Amino acid sequence: MNDVTGNNSTMPEKKAPPKASLGKVLKHFFQFFVYAGIRFNIDGCQQRAAALTFTSLLAIVPLLAVSFAIFSAFPAYDSLKTEVQSYLFSNFIPSVGDEVQGYLEKFTAQTGRLTAVGIVFLALSAVMLLMTISNTMNMIWQTKQTRGVVSRLMVFWAVLTLAPMLFGASLSLSGYLFALARASNVESVTGNLAQLAMVFPFLLQTAGLSVLYLVMPNYPVRRRDALIGGLVAGVLLDLLKRGFGIYITAFPTYETIYGAMATIPIFLIWVYLSWMVVLFGAEVTAGLPEWRHGQRNPRREGLSPLHRLAAALSVLSALQRAAATDGTTLSERRLARLAKVGPQAQGWATRKLKSLNYIARADGHNWVLSRDLSQVDLATLYQDLELDLSGRMPRGQLNTDWGHQLTEILDDFSKARDEVMSTDLRSFLTSKSPQHDALPSEEEDEGPPGESKASFNAKVLALIGLGALSQSG
Repeated sequence: MNDVTGNNSTMPEKKAPPKASLGKVLKHFFQFFVYAGIRFNIDGCQQRAAALTFTSLLAIVPLLAVSFAIFSAFPAYDSLKTEVQSYLFSNFIPSVGDEVQGYLEKFTAQTGRLTAVGIVFLALSAVMLLMTISNTMNMIWQTKQTRGVVSRLMVFWAVLTLAPMLFGASLSLSGYLFALARASNVESVTGNLAQLAMVFPFLLQTAGLSVLYLVMPNYPVRRRDALIGGLVAGVLLDLLKRGFGIYITAFPTYETIYGAMATIPIFLIWVYLSWMVVLFGAEVTAGLPEWRHGQRNPRREGLSPLHRLAAALSVLSALQRAAATDGTTLSERRLARLAKVGPQAQGWATRKLKSLNYIARADGHNWVLSRDLSQVDLATLYQDLELDLSGRMPRGQLNTDWGHQLTEILDDFSKARDEVMSTDLRSFLTSKSPQHDALPSEEEDEGPPGESKASFNAKVLALIGLGALSQSG
């Protein structure tokens, strides 16, 4: 077409991005799972799974006692306790579920005879397991800041109350589907309902793991990432259950060696392997944002100077855009989305910039700029982040010929750097593209202003559990 100057101009056609072949997609998935496996190994998840196994042995009876007490609080679920035990051990613990169930029934029955001091120790055992899980998740997400006592207790309360209630509701619905399938005279309907009821254990463990990855770490985990991690762990747990059951049946080595005591090592190995799978799912969930944004540092090596500078500028840019658009503060979740950095880089950048008074917490939760970026140039930020080679040469090296030469070279480099990096941060970070002026809408609901998403999730779940218990009375 002709433009206003009379010249022929044609609008360039936008080419659709080429579709990735199946081979490239599979290669991408394989590379990501290798990355998650490296994270798993570097984070020492084998040792942490062993610690969780030991803690689980101490806490399993208190947890069951609390869960069954919650079942008793609901008249509709009180009669389901025995059925829940059988369902739980037959679906989630292969081969030795009946024997373990018998032992735990005896142990749980004795909890009713405990004194107040004994009950306190049982409760502490359950809380100790939940604290170990929480600390492990924070380590995987490289979260330095821990929750407050109240927020932690709310998360633990939500886990202790909602898990039994959701499990009971799921079991009731599963039983209803089986009954409906038996009552139906249509063969296709019967088969579909029966298959739907049979898949409930897998859906239950996937949902439970997703919630675990969502609320346990003190980091704004995206729901989609938590669901992917829960799905991966759920599939691996199902495969592990089948494979472990086949191994125990086909190769009864432990029964030959331990005889009647074989249940103990078999149960320990199963709990250990299960925790390994759960932690691998956590590594998948934590690794997804790093993989998306290209900030892959599985060996937990310190961020390079370039990565540190880029992370700091990304955080400042996101907060600058928020301040220029509508003056809002940014939660951890919103900041992670806008800055497009992984958990490790975001954690380092926010801690460093806060210590330098570039940013601050608003109402103790959300982030906001605390300095006028038009008064700070890029060279100053570079120096504040301690990325340069400033400082005095050690005396032993200063007296050498090369020491004098290096000092002169660094002085010249410092002067040239200050000249090149003299642009103020506001001008440097201001977007030149109109489409980037407005902040993108939230993919997920934030909590109320001044409250982190992780704390908001914990409070909502805890209040739901408390409300359900009060209504049952």
